[in-house]
Amino acid sequence: MIIRIEPYPAAINAIEKRLTELGKKDRMRDVLKKAVNEAAGSAKNRIYEEVHDAYTLKGFKKGDIKKKNSTARNFGATLTVRGETLSVGKYYQRRKNSKRTGAKLKILRAGMMQELELQYGQSAYKAFMATMKSGHEGVFQRVPGKYMKKHMPGRNTKGREAIKEIMSLSKAKAAEMVYEREGMYTELQEELTFRLLKHMNAVMGELK
Repeated sequence: MIIRIEPYPAAINAIEKRLTELGKKDRMRDVLKKAVNEAAGSAKNRIYEEVHDAYTLKGFKKGDIKKKNSTARNFGATLTVRGETLSVGKYYQRRKNSKRTGAKLKILRAGMMQELELQYGQSAYKAFMATMKSGHEGVFQRVPGKYMKKHMPGRNTKGREAIKEIMSLSKAKAAEMVYEREGMYTELQEELTFRLLKHMNAVMGELK
């Protein structure tokens, strides 16, 4: 996910016009850079907080949101979040399976812990937690109609139904979803306008 942070052209033109009238057009770049960088920092904090409020996602750090500041040559700032789809067994709140129930998972903080089960024909395929020989722990499920073609090392698995690991949202997708759901684009533009006016007024204060 990449978010480009820059004010509406109309806001830029209005601030530039006012600074020109004051004989301070040369301060426009400085005003713009400060406003954009402050808004980008605020947006970074907000996205981080909203992701943790919405999801049980573990390991999502503020450092996962990379901020590229506005410069003299490029007045826009960017926020970038990257990453692959995550294993639910490692990154989300989950509960191990018992003899009778499958592994349970909670993705949304506002949701409930739910047992993972796939219904296929007359059969129910319950998810289960397991640790691979590599040491990787995850939540897995049998794949109906797909079978292993050979034995796994040290195990008689040929002909048994294959298994797959259950995955969920990536860090980037979680950030994208809260950004869109919370309507943060509009709020960000409002904050940019406020900060532009704030720094323009600071320049005006120097004239007194």
